[in-house]
Amino acid sequence: MNHQRIRQLLAACLSLSVMTAAADSTLTLHPNEVSAQIEPHDRLDTQVRLPSLEVSLLARFKCPLDAAAHSITISVADSHRRYGPEEIADSDMLELSIEVPATQIGPVSLSSFCVAGTPMKEAFVLLHGVATAQVSLNCRNQLDASLHFASAALPLRLFCKADESQDSSVDK
Repeated sequence: MNHQRIRQLLAACLSLSVMTAAADSTLTLHPNEVSAQIEPHDRLDTQVRLPSLEVSLLARFKCPLDAAAHSITISVADSHRRYGPEEIADSDMLELSIEVPATQIGPVSLSSFCVAGTPMKEAFVLLHGVATAQVSLNCRNQLDASLHFASAALPLRLFCKADESQDSSVDK
């Protein structure tokens, strides 16, 4: 057999077994707001470490004709969770949740929010894009499988834990 024929045969075999990937409306995500409380920080230390976060979002999905949802996987940072066929059977939506350890979340820059020894001007700060959820939907039928991907920036509402030196009253 010549090299050209071997390549063609290999390509044909691979095309039958490789899953296709698609980014379309087959999978849509609706993230829930994540909230966390942080300790007051020193004015000079603007990079603040976040605590562990409990992330959740609603995934709506519909596999192409004659295919069924086989699994959904969510990942945030280095954490991931898989939902198998028994958890998604006979459904077109699923509430996904995952715990993300503090060690997997980068610090955020907060210059004037939650500074120790200063009056609090805001009760919270809303941040977008601190973490992103990546979700994949695996659809299968008897002959084929396909993967569908979606991602969503997770809104994070940070609250400042009051300390004794902070004045939490707005009007005096």
